[in-house]
Amino acid sequence: MSGSSNGTILDFGQAYRKAADYCAIQDRCISEMRLKFINWNIDRSYINSIISKLIEEGFLDEKRFALNYAGGKFRINGWGRLKIAAGLRARNIPASLIQQALSTFETDAYSIFLNTLLQKKLSQLGGDTLQNRQKAAFFAASRGFEQGLIAIQLRDIDISDL
Repeated sequence: MSGSSNGTILDFGQAYRKAADYCAIQDRCISEMRLKFINWNIDRSYINSIISKLIEEGFLDEKRFALNYAGGKFRINGWGRLKIAAGLRARNIPASLIQQALSTFETDAYSIFLNTLLQKKLSQLGGDTLQNRQKAAFFAASRGFEQGLIAIQLRDIDISDL
């Protein structure tokens, strides 16, 4: 048997229902669920069976998780492809699913977002100088945007746009 975080013993059905409820709140990946099961002190002999049942019932879907994670981190957090990919790799998402998730970004929208981010950062830094462009480039790189794309966008920024 296993114990939950409050010390009660959970059987397989109770552990499954608790996991299904947790997955219903938001998309989760398998590695997150494995950590949660350990945190909940779920009997290790149940874990693979519960994960299989969660996948079968549609509560866990690595592809759906990767797509939603990538989209959310881009739209809400303003992350670039590199940082999103690193986050997905940290969650043991397969490379093919990471590539699918990243390919959903429209190139134009991604470039426009980066351009806006760079312009905003340059104006916050006090204008268009070489030092400020370097700081803006570093900022965009720290957000996970690709160096080559940053250089192209910085080259194309018109000083009058600031």
